Amino acid sequence: MTSGSRPYPVVSNQSMVHFSSAAGVDSIAYSNIVDTPVVGPVLSLIKSADKVRASLGETIVYTIIADNTGNTAAELTVYDTLPEGVSFILNSVLRNGILLPGVNPVSGIPAGTLTPESQVIISFQVIVVSLPPDLTLLNKALCKFTFVTPEGRVITDELYSNTVTISLIAFQICTSLAANTSTTFVGDVVTYTLQIINEGIQSLQDVIAVIPVPEGAVFITGSVIVSGIYYPESDPNIGINLGTLSAGTNIEISFRVSIVEVPPTSTLINTATVSYVVDGNEYNTESNTVVVVVVSPDVTISKIVDLSIAAPGDSLSYELTVRNNGNIAVDAILIDVIPSGTLFVWDSVLVNGVVMKGVLPDSGITLSTLSPGTVTVVQFKVTIAMAINIYEISEIQNQGSLQYTFLLPDGRTVRQLSRSNVVTTYIFTPLISLEICVDPTCIELGGRVKFKLLLSNTGNWPAEVSLIQLYPEGTTLDSNTITIDGISSPQNPFNGTIPLNTVNAGITVRITYIITVNEYLLSHFLKGFSSAIYQFILDERTYVGKVQSNSYTITVEEFSE
Repeated sequence: MTSGSRPYPVVSNQSMVHFSSAAGVDSIAYSNIVDTPVVGPVLSLIKSADKVRASLGETIVYTIIADNTGNTAAELTVYDTLPEGVSFILNSVLRNGILLPGVNPVSGIPAGTLTPESQVIISFQVIVVSLPPDLTLLNKALCKFTFVTPEGRVITDELYSNTVTISLIAFQICTSLAANTSTTFVGDVVTYTLQIINEGIQSLQDVIAVIPVPEGAVFITGSVIVSGIYYPESDPNIGINLGTLSAGTNIEISFRVSIVEVPPTSTLINTATVSYVVDGNEYNTESNTVVVVVVSPDVTISKIVDLSIAAPGDSLSYELTVRNNGNIAVDAILIDVIPSGTLFVWDSVLVNGVVMKGVLPDSGITLSTLSPGTVTVVQFKVTIAMAINIYEISEIQNQGSLQYTFLLPDGRTVRQLSRSNVVTTYIFTPLISLEICVDPTCIELGGRVKFKLLLSNTGNWPAEVSLIQLYPEGTTLDSNTITIDGISSPQNPFNGTIPLNTVNAGITVRITYIITVNEYLLSHFLKGFSSAIYQFILDERTYVGKVQSNSYTITVEEFSE
């Protein structure tokens, strides 16, 4: 629109008068020109569906597009009265791709304000729940809108969309396959049941149900029953002839199979196919898939450890319990890999209390034949290495496995593997280190030397710590000069030990004190180191340890005048 144009289209009008004068002269007189602006939205409403044919149970997506090619914005609400045979799917309304929770097309969908030269797209879903007599879904949408003129008048109007027509299929078949158990075993008998329901309004002719017997099972001849009537000559593998299925009726088919072997997948997978004829055309419908698990002998393995928390140097006792809960004997070997950070305790393997000399768990512990209903207990020990790096290995995890074989009734041997639960032992320990520094390192007889000690706990557990071996022979420690983390801590009486109490993990304690060199000292060198003794408790178990600092040397010079 250029700067000289008007914002709205206008309708111009002018009147004229044709007259004749007394002298007989014809004349025309024109009025002024009146311009009337044309103001308002120009809306279009187009409706469509995602399919032109549908059957019972299918979902239909309706889409409504509203366009405004006018020059005024309008507030829109879209209504859609659903046709007979469908049901609205809750929370399926979208406006420009955005979900409108709780909105229903029957009660109105707020489309918002539609500005000039814009559009809004509304969609929602319905499901076909019944078949109307004419097998047709006719549907159109209604748009009610309001807008305001420049002079402030509120105008209300409505607009219908085009009509959308969907043809419904007159016949509909529902199938449901089930088994009487979800698990089975070799030698068991499983009963399959197929339900067929004609949910349409037309009869189905030449109905045939084919239910292939899965691998690992054999059909039991004469076991087919159709709605309570035996069909001794029928075979589900070939097809069971059911004749005509009238509208609204259902048929129940059952038959039995014998489990003769474990299939490669250890499951029986089965799907039925029902064929039928309508108006000379043949159709096929597949049922749901039924999966029945074929279990092998029920052998379980569980594991426990005696310590849930431990320190380096502790022994861990593992106990594995193997149960044969099935009804068939198995030959089993238990394998348990020794976890990292531990050392196997030689000759610690026990099977039902009997020592198995020279047997290593990670090489396999032969359990021989495990009869049905028996329990076998295996025990062994490991020691947590003293040099274990708790930053790399903060927990010891272990899991056992059981390899076992059993003989099927058909003479084949099957091998399976069971794993135990994982047991975990968490490693906790303080890591105490001690560093010493003396100043000065050269002193005269009777002189004083300041000792500085740094004690650190870089482990993951607190400890009760005391310092010992604080000064070399030939010197005296002034207990009034002792400081701990800068705080004076005189020890009176002094017993040669400085208690630091609890040193938590990640803490460094700074200790200082002063010693005096005896004047009668004969040696020219004072050498020594300090030590720290510590104690900690894990799960009511007490541990003690001792660490030594670096060494120091103090040169003693004779006094000369």
